[in-house]
Amino acid sequence: MESPFQRPGTQVTVIWPEQRVRRVVLALPVEKGDGRKYGHSLAEIGRLPARLRDGTVFAAPTFSESPWLVNHTFRADCQQEEHLVRVVVPTVLAMLGTQARPPVHLLGFSKGGFAALNLLTRHPGLFAVASVWDASLLSDRPPHPQLVEVAGSTARLDEYDVRQNLRRHARALQGARRIALGGIGTLEADWTAGRQLLEALGIPHDAYRDAPANHRWDTAWLAPAMRHLLALEASSLPDPSARKE
Repeated sequence: MESPFQRPGTQVTVIWPEQRVRRVVLALPVEKGDGRKYGHSLAEIGRLPARLRDGTVFAAPTFSESPWLVNHTFRADCQQEEHLVRVVVPTVLAMLGTQARPPVHLLGFSKGGFAALNLLTRHPGLFAVASVWDASLLSDRPPHPQLVEVAGSTARLDEYDVRQNLRRHARALQGARRIALGGIGTLEADWTAGRQLLEALGIPHDAYRDAPANHRWDTAWLAPAMRHLLALEASSLPDPSARKE
């Protein structure tokens, strides 16, 4: 992909369904570039039962730096949120041609779960549902050094504090259920803190902990995460194909 917001070489890889497209799911990465230390998102998604994949475009974007999906304070080539929202999503939707715009959902774990929740709060009109597992930084602990590096300043870190963003944008999320918070892998404290925060803010959500798995891309957590994503879509968007731009 060519993007003014990233260094050259970023990509988006897409799995296209044989059936009519009913939704787009962005599989948010946990490693920069095409790193696979923690597995390969689309390879694991390809192993899911057909009923959890039918009608779904799965798109896996890459980023030049560790993908916390934040915009760096100074660096023009490290605007991760801008790249996703202004380049990746429009590129994938353009592949649909004249078909009505389907809902766009967010799927991720670890820093990808952190990013998904942030993106949903910051762009509630663009993204419909966030289904996350073992999400980072929902408990009271310092930001990861990678996040500090890609944010570039304390002010930018504050802008992307996921707990503060849930508080700031709670009203926009207090209608339909749009969040599935799964666990527990490695980050049990984050799952517990996240569930408590969503309850305190009155944000409807599904919280479940029946997906024990290694902290990596794995069908063991992807299957329940997709089941919850589809259930949330069905309850909030009864006819996804009717959703228009």
